[in-house]
Amino acid sequence: MTDLRATVRLQLNHTFDFLAAAEHVPYFAALGLSHVYLSPIAMARPGSLHGYDVINPMIVNPELGGEPALAKFVQTLHTHGMGAILDIVPNHMAADVGNPWWNDVLAMGRTSRYAHYFDIDWHAPHTDGKLWLPMLAVPLEQALSRGELRVERHVGGTTIALNVAGTKLPISEQGLRLLFDLAGHVLPRFRAAEDAIDAVRLAMQDEAIRTHVDRAIAQLHTDKALMRRFLDLQHYRLAWWRSGSQVINYRRFFDIDSLVALAMERDDVFDAVHALPLRLVREGMIDGLRIDHVDGLAQPRDYLRKLRLRVDRAARVDPRQMARRISLHVEKILAHDEALHEDWPVDGSTGYDFMNQVSALQHDPQGQPELAEAWAAISARSKHFGDEEHQARRSLLASTFAADLDRCVGAFERYVEDTPEHGDFTPLALRQALAEVLEQMPVYRTYLGTGTASEEDRHSLEHAFERAMKDGDPDRIAYRAYLRQYLLETKARWLSTLSQRRHLQIARRLFEQLATTLNAKAVEDTAFYRYGVLLSRNEVGSDPRVFAIAPRRFHTIMQHRATTWPRALLATATHDHKRGEDVRARLAVLSERARWFVGQASRWLAALEGPNRPAPGALWMLLQTVLAAWPLGMRDDDEEALRAFAPRIEQWFLKAEREAKLHTRWTTPNPAYEEACKATVSDLLLSPRYATLRRSIHDAARSLDAPGALNGLVAATLRLTVPGVPDLYQGTEYWDQSLVDPDNRRPVDYAARKASFDGNLLPEQLLEDYRSGVIKQQLIHRLLRVRRRRPELFARAGYEPLDTMGSRREHVMAFVRRFERHSLLVAVPRLCAAGVHEDRPMVSKDFWGDTTIASANDDGACTFTDLFTHRTHQGGMQGLPVQTLFSEWPVAVLMSESYP
Repeated sequence: MTDLRATVRLQLNHTFDFLAAAEHVPYFAALGLSHVYLSPIAMARPGSLHGYDVINPMIVNPELGGEPALAKFVQTLHTHGMGAILDIVPNHMAADVGNPWWNDVLAMGRTSRYAHYFDIDWHAPHTDGKLWLPMLAVPLEQALSRGELRVERHVGGTTIALNVAGTKLPISEQGLRLLFDLAGHVLPRFRAAEDAIDAVRLAMQDEAIRTHVDRAIAQLHTDKALMRRFLDLQHYRLAWWRSGSQVINYRRFFDIDSLVALAMERDDVFDAVHALPLRLVREGMIDGLRIDHVDGLAQPRDYLRKLRLRVDRAARVDPRQMARRISLHVEKILAHDEALHEDWPVDGSTGYDFMNQVSALQHDPQGQPELAEAWAAISARSKHFGDEEHQARRSLLASTFAADLDRCVGAFERYVEDTPEHGDFTPLALRQALAEVLEQMPVYRTYLGTGTASEEDRHSLEHAFERAMKDGDPDRIAYRAYLRQYLLETKARWLSTLSQRRHLQIARRLFEQLATTLNAKAVEDTAFYRYGVLLSRNEVGSDPRVFAIAPRRFHTIMQHRATTWPRALLATATHDHKRGEDVRARLAVLSERARWFVGQASRWLAALEGPNRPAPGALWMLLQTVLAAWPLGMRDDDEEALRAFAPRIEQWFLKAEREAKLHTRWTTPNPAYEEACKATVSDLLLSPRYATLRRSIHDAARSLDAPGALNGLVAATLRLTVPGVPDLYQGTEYWDQSLVDPDNRRPVDYAARKASFDGNLLPEQLLEDYRSGVIKQQLIHRLLRVRRRRPELFARAGYEPLDTMGSRREHVMAFVRRFERHSLLVAVPRLCAAGVHEDRPMVSKDFWGDTTIASANDDGACTFTDLFTHRTHQGGMQGLPVQTLFSEWPVAVLMSESYP
């Protein structure tokens, strides 16, 4: 088994399957990577481009080549000394008739053997004990009047289904009996959906019965009352899609009706969903698992303990062999200063936290006030992110998540009913108190169960209650106090019965799962698109309120990582990022040039003035995006390149405005506003009328090339040298100027990357041609190569900050890592835009003056060799001069080897 050193994330789909991925394994191995980290491989919806809409978790997706192609891919990996990590999806599946479990629930309702697999509230109000399906384009009565619901025979004419806009829904036993009664035929009893299919097929072999059934179907279509009766006999209730947020009675993945949540806390559900990955571990095909959206689960810690036990057991097939170390990484969004729970038996997070930390390190806090003032003046919106967040939370609880909040209220209501002394706590009061607390949650969720709240959970909830006390309705103080008791005081006298404990556990679970969903949608998918001070801080895992962090804080975080999570993933780009890592790196430069950017943007906005334009705040964010995503080397008069660039910007702009939900939205698009967005992008990038404006933006973008590239090289250097396992998102060994999905999931030009993979290029050549991205590829390769040569240094060494001295000490950060006789010294520039060369991503030698880095050895006597320039540096008592370290290469990564 290959040691986990560095991973590459690949997005598989029907156009890039196992065999296509296998073609690039030799390149990945030569680059120095140890593992390929795959997007979900279980059978997903046909045509899925991401794999998270699973319809059968027990088989390998045929669209990816199925299990035979997977085996060939893994064999290719092993031939090249590499392993595989698999992304699994335990929280949800596709609510699709192609999902056999879901289809059975549609056919059999609560009696389905799979009914308990899904998080369905069969007792939800207004649903009459049915599964609410909000899939109609119009209200049900209108659909009936239009004749849009059709009963049809299909699959050779031997099965019957209800066709709703092309989706063929199964029919209940009672519905089939009504139909066959009309046809003059009696069906036998059946216990499962398969029995119903067999009974219908058997009956339909008789031509006379088929004829009578067709007449019965025609009668349904012409008799509205009869069709209504037929629909009432189904286990699902067809409904207008707009009703979903108010009535839907199954937990969704966020607000997506087509993704239904699983009851993963049940043992049989766990066994079914994990049968495939555990078998692949047992067979030696998979070396690690990435757990998607762990916070959506009822009790993540219990789930992870069970998974670790099963994975370890699966890895020990032969007791005569040593156990293989199967890595587990969780997709977990950590709030500012929140830490991953140390009692979770995992190797760490998937790296959103590091992505935030390295980006914050590259932002100048002095630029924030000017950018915030300009944003507030231009957009007429708040300069404080918290205002946007709370407004978004309040709005979503009243609309998108109204049904989820009602389910949570119902759970607390059942608990209160079981606690007579609290019987006057009305549902409306519960709802209002819960909403006020949920609006203030500082983290994704807590992990309460029925036990005592941890110190971290208590701190988070106390914060939420304190803020709710300050901002909430004073008349609800008593209700919030009761709610606080329910959530925090588990030893109280009202928890004396098993029924009370069970009801409280359910109520807490729903509260925590709703908190997770609300946080994701209100922050990442709403407020991030409303708040535009500087878009590089609006990123998954980031908090725009924390504009920047100082080197000292970064050092502290890395020291904790070294001692607690040395195998956590280190990411700077993912399939879920809002902006590519080098878009963020370029935007970070604006924090150093705040006054310059405000002046430029003000002139550009004036040039764009006119009728039928998007909102000024939207234009401010558009200009940031165009500036940062402007391809390196693209001329302002390159019509072909601009025509390729414009659709990407337009796609981003429309998505951003719909997510913001201020002027248009996914559920109710505003055609006039969206046409104004499209026209603005076209004018900005393609219209001859705006050629002068385009030239100005081009010149500004060119001025970001070198300092932005330097930031990108620094981020890559840190990702590959600090404690943890670096993760390379597909294709980002070149400059990553992608935008939010689907832009960040475009096909990768691996032919170009392979062609440029020349280890003989000299530093000067790479610097001159830096816009091609080859310099970044070579930096990554050389650092991966040293990780391969010295794996224990990176896996086991600690992290020691080095002091910096002199006039530019705040503009350089350095640390050393030691293991046995090897030492690695890393020094990188930061906030150096003012000193960067115009034609290359390097800081001018004159910029540094007397700045030095303290000696890495107590005695001051140590010789280091630069991994890129091969130049030696003597670490004397006077320290290392920074102008010497950065004289030939943008960063300094030095290796020292001492002998006893």
